[in-house]
Amino acid sequence: MNNRSLKLQPEINGISRRAFLRRGAGLTAAVAGVAFLPGCQVCNLTREKHTDVTFFITGDTHYGRNQLKDNEATNKSVIDEMNSAPSIFSYPKSLGGKKINTPRAVLVAGDLTDYGLQKEFSGVDGKDGFASDYGISGNCRFKYPVYEGFGNHDYELSGEDHYAKDQIKVRNQSRPGITNLSKNGFHYSWDWDNVHFINLNMYPGPKGNRWAEAEGSVDFLKEDLVAKVGKSNRPIVIYHHFGLDERSQKWWEAEDRDIYYETIKDYNVIGIFHGHTHDPKVYQWRGIDIYDVGAGVEGEWSAVNITDDELIFASRNKDGWNVTARKILEPVAAK
Repeated sequence: MNNRSLKLQPEINGISRRAFLRRGAGLTAAVAGVAFLPGCQVCNLTREKHTDVTFFITGDTHYGRNQLKDNEATNKSVIDEMNSAPSIFSYPKSLGGKKINTPRAVLVAGDLTDYGLQKEFSGVDGKDGFASDYGISGNCRFKYPVYEGFGNHDYELSGEDHYAKDQIKVRNQSRPGITNLSKNGFHYSWDWDNVHFINLNMYPGPKGNRWAEAEGSVDFLKEDLVAKVGKSNRPIVIYHHFGLDERSQKWWEAEDRDIYYETIKDYNVIGIFHGHTHDPKVYQWRGIDIYDVGAGVEGEWSAVNITDDELIFASRNKDGWNVTARKILEPVAAK
């Protein structure tokens, strides 16, 4: 097993007093490859609702890259491993070794295809594409619901077409469980137990740049947090394609990241998940815990379990469990 410890990335755009205090109050350590991350703050009363949520997450499946060469064999092996995980896998002993529960769904953090083409997304003759393998509600090779977002490879700014990007809007009309959908049909949110989940597709921003389209995701984020979270202080999970490490930050503007932080800083964001780098890791950005989930096209996926007490993250590759982390969650009360 090749365990990697917590990697902390340098702060680039400053840090608020609140985030500084939160970072100072928490204890971060790396023990046997496990990152123990600081928990939330305003935490005095117990939650009103019991939480025990398991989900899987991957990114960067890049269908089309190996579509003709090997019929996307690696992507299929990742799907098959996720399908069988509840019956054969337990979390690493360093995380307690408990059995992996049946996932609510898989989240896919962008770059579903290599060039955004229809044949990559839907498959050739209905085979070997993202949608024909992953499906949407457990009706294809993957046996659980799917909550995907688009990445820069899913349309013409980085590829050749925008079919894959547009299919997110189409699939959102029948995606099971979502409770809020952006006006343009791309971004969405939902609840599992006491946890609120938000998909922002490429990255949180108002418009976009020459590499990527944000499609008003930060506006949806602001509206969603007010309408669906408010002052409840409930735990929030956000995912998008671009990350917040130095490599990812080159793909979106510092001003957009500042707006993002100002939007979420007073909410109980227990984790931000992303793809793009093909490099699973755990780090912090302005005091917020960030999880890079790796690339499905390279055989990588992650299992996550959130309870009232903790968030467990375990990333897996072809050699077994790789990056692992545990975040202790304090009881939360409405503000």
